[in-house]
Amino acid sequence: MPLLIRLCLVLLVLLAAACARDATRRGAVDARAAQAESLLQSGDYTGAVRLFQQLAETSRDSDYYRLRAADAALRAGDGRLAEQLADTINPRRLDPVDGYDYTLLQSRLDLNVGRAREALTKLDSLPPDRLESSQMVNYHALRASAYNQLGNMLESARERVKLGELLTHPDAVQKNNEAIYDALARIPEKALTAMQPPPPDILGGWMNLTQIVKTTPPAQLNTELAKWRARFPGHPADGAFLQGLLGSTQGHRPDQAQAGTSPSAAAPSSTGFIGVMLPLSGPYGPAGQALRTGMLAAYYANVDPAKLPLRFVDTRSGDILQLYRKLTDEGARAVLGPLIKDNVAALAKAGDLPVPVLALNQIPEIGNDRLYQFGLTPEHEVEQAAGSAWFDGRQNALVLAPATQFGQRMIKHFVAYWRELGGSVRTIKTYPYHSEDFTASVRELIAAAPATHTQLSVPAFPPFEQSGGDFIFLISDARDARLILPQLAFHQGEHLPVYSTSHVYGGKADSEADRDLSGLIFCDIPWLLDPAESGPLSYQALGKQIQQTPPDYVRLIALGIDAYRLLPELERFTAEPHYRYTGATGTLSLSADNRIQRQLHCAQFEDGIPRPRGIAPLLRPGNGSSNLPWRHSE
Repeated sequence: MPLLIRLCLVLLVLLAAACARDATRRGAVDARAAQAESLLQSGDYTGAVRLFQQLAETSRDSDYYRLRAADAALRAGDGRLAEQLADTINPRRLDPVDGYDYTLLQSRLDLNVGRAREALTKLDSLPPDRLESSQMVNYHALRASAYNQLGNMLESARERVKLGELLTHPDAVQKNNEAIYDALARIPEKALTAMQPPPPDILGGWMNLTQIVKTTPPAQLNTELAKWRARFPGHPADGAFLQGLLGSTQGHRPDQAQAGTSPSAAAPSSTGFIGVMLPLSGPYGPAGQALRTGMLAAYYANVDPAKLPLRFVDTRSGDILQLYRKLTDEGARAVLGPLIKDNVAALAKAGDLPVPVLALNQIPEIGNDRLYQFGLTPEHEVEQAAGSAWFDGRQNALVLAPATQFGQRMIKHFVAYWRELGGSVRTIKTYPYHSEDFTASVRELIAAAPATHTQLSVPAFPPFEQSGGDFIFLISDARDARLILPQLAFHQGEHLPVYSTSHVYGGKADSEADRDLSGLIFCDIPWLLDPAESGPLSYQALGKQIQQTPPDYVRLIALGIDAYRLLPELERFTAEPHYRYTGATGTLSLSADNRIQRQLHCAQFEDGIPRPRGIAPLLRPGNGSSNLPWRHSE
């Protein structure tokens, strides 16, 4: 199954049973706990997170309720909050069954960011014979998704077959069957034949069916299916799934309704259309809607009378490869999306793609000649903010980041990149995310005392140089940065320049709220930093749409604008390696692995207002001081 988010359907099917289990084990003594579980079951994940967090503060089962809050946050699509909550859990204080849920949650978090091998390692540590029924559903679904990310389609299908034996809800059974077929359909025919177990093996029946449907001429299909039914009587694929599959392989009439699609941006065109695959509902719905807003704005700003219409498809409506095939069969000339990493990976591993795809996320070490990857990658922002510091002559870094998995991820990337440039890292300190008091972390950072270095939980990094630093690299969101900067000044750290990424900027100039950020340097998308821009796609021109978009997703409007406008540029990128496109998300270029590289703009807060400093430098590590263009005599 290429899409991790589809697991939510499976999880929700058994949520009632899981809630009953939890109520029984805890005696249902707290009405708030029952209310929180009810909110979770009804889909109000944000409300459930809030109540579970309150319970964690007042209950003896604090770790259990943090676990429930993290699960609800992940269902709501807030992976960062889920990681933060998971970081506060002590699994040794959980009951054994809750401990299994904790391991399942950690594997979900791994898969959410493409760490399939780490997820499998965690899942392999679980004893399947001790898991409860709902946990077994999660266990097999997560293993299937992990194998899918790794490109092992046979093992992914095998896990799906085991999962199918546990499912009872018709929708969940149908989705699982579709995922089995989709995984097997991506295995080459010779390999499918060589690895096929004999009857009555269920997986063997799936493999044989996939082979028949893919290779049998229409006139002979009924005969071959009759033979298949005789070899595999009562096979779970026979019935609604097979009927639907045969209908999809026989083509679609032009006037046939499109399941799972939303209205196009224009009337259907006989010359084709641009397919757009986004999550328009569910946990990732707000992100998908923000991207859709940007694409539609760019579409209506395009005055070309020959422009192709947009046809939007909700990726929650079906398997990503089947949705892609449906779009291409019906005339799509190109496809924008998908957004979710599992979906991008599935398309990248699908082999030859009939029409080009501009995906809206990036996955390391996975590629396809017909798939271009484009996204707002935080690692790129770290590199360019670090490059700005290096360009300014900074060499010695003090790093301050939140004590979260995201913080550790950004620390690791900064340290590796900074040292490749030739810089040194004097010390690394972490702070409690969204705390009210950062005094201890700030004081230790300023002091940069060597004796504290052994307490750092960053074992992968080499020993730190034991002396002072000359700038601070801050990983923070706007809320925490507004509290950290005054504390830096209070502890005599005002002489140290501070550099950061776009996370410190709320996206809208607010001199009162950001007054304490004065002096801080950060890099962000030019769409947010150029107040003089007044075109039809400028931040100012799209004010109404921005007001209707949650603040955390506003930058995705710019990504949607650029995604639409980049499609006609892809051939030129390929033909002219040095071509650059000026976009809303940066100056865009194409790397050798079909990934869109963004060159950001940088700004510095002055009296609470970000003032432009120019375009961020793109430095290639490994050349030491030669990366400094102003050092001619050294």
